[in-house]
Amino acid sequence: MTTRGIDVSHWQGNIDWFQVAQSDVKFAFAKATDNSTGVDAQFSTNWGQIQQAGLFRGAYHYGHPGRDAETQAAHFSSVVGPLGFRDLPPVLDLEEADGHSAEQVLNWARAFVTKAETLFGRPVIIYTGGFWREALKNIDDPFFRKRSLWLAAYRPEPVVPGSWSDWTFWQYTEGTHNGPVAIPGVRPCDQDLFKGSVAELDLLCRGDAPAVEQPPALGPDKAFPGTQFVWPRTPPVAGAAVKEWQQRMAALGFKIDPDGVYGPQSKAACAAFQRDHGLTPDGIVGPRTWAATFAA
Repeated sequence: MTTRGIDVSHWQGNIDWFQVAQSDVKFAFAKATDNSTGVDAQFSTNWGQIQQAGLFRGAYHYGHPGRDAETQAAHFSSVVGPLGFRDLPPVLDLEEADGHSAEQVLNWARAFVTKAETLFGRPVIIYTGGFWREALKNIDDPFFRKRSLWLAAYRPEPVVPGSWSDWTFWQYTEGTHNGPVAIPGVRPCDQDLFKGSVAELDLLCRGDAPAVEQPPALGPDKAFPGTQFVWPRTPPVAGAAVKEWQQRMAALGFKIDPDGVYGPQSKAACAAFQRDHGLTPDGIVGPRTWAATFAA
C-alpha cells in the first residue's frame, strides 16, 4: 500500500492547500532552509497552510557540505520550530558535494544529522538518489541505514542506494511537468509516494526519537510554583488539534475551556492528567499524552 504526497518550494508560488487536500494527496514536504542562513520565501506560508488544510507536513533543508554542519542544523531547527502532531520527521536534502570528497560529504552529513536529531528530537530522513550512488560511491553505511530514505528516482523501477534496502518515501516525478496526474491548487511540482497507509504515516509522525536538547531555563514558571520555566513550552499539538484535545479533557472531567488556546489552564490540566496516568508531568501534549488522552 502507498500514500500519495507532494513536495514544494518557492518555485510553486502561492498554493491553494485546501484544493490540494481535496485530491488524494495526504502529505506535503516544504523546503524550509538552504545553507547556513537561507530561508525559502514560501516556507512560513506553506508550513501553516499545509497544517490548516489537514495534511501531514514535513520540512526539508538543502544541505551544503561546504559550510559548517551544526550551524546549518541549528538554522534549520530554528526556522521550523518544534515538531508536533501530524508533523513528519525533518529531512536532509543531500545532493551537493560543494567540491568535497565522498568521505568529507559523509562526515558532514553525519554531523548534520546528529545535531538535527538532538535539536528536533526526531530521527532525520535522508533525501538522495543518484548523488549517493555516483558522488558518494554508493557507500553502505550503518549510520545512514538506521534512517529512513526519501528516494529521488524518476524511473518505473527505482534503484535504492547502497545504505538502504528499501525506500520509505519515493519522489517519482520532477516538478518540471505535471507527472501522471495534475494536482489541483498547485503548479507542477514533485510528486511522491509513502510506502504505507495513512495510519502508518501517522505512526511515523509519532515515532520514538532522541531526547530533545532543551534551551536554558528562563526563571520561575508561574504556572508550576517551584519549577523553572523553559522556553518554548509550546505543545506539539497545534491549531485545531489543541481544541480537540481540550474537548476530550473536558469530557474526562477536567476543568478546562476548549477555546483552542494552549495556556496555563491547559498546561496544568495536562500535567494533572499525566500524573494520573504514569506519564512525565511536563505539561506538554506529546504523542504519548495525546494517545493516552483519547484512550482514557
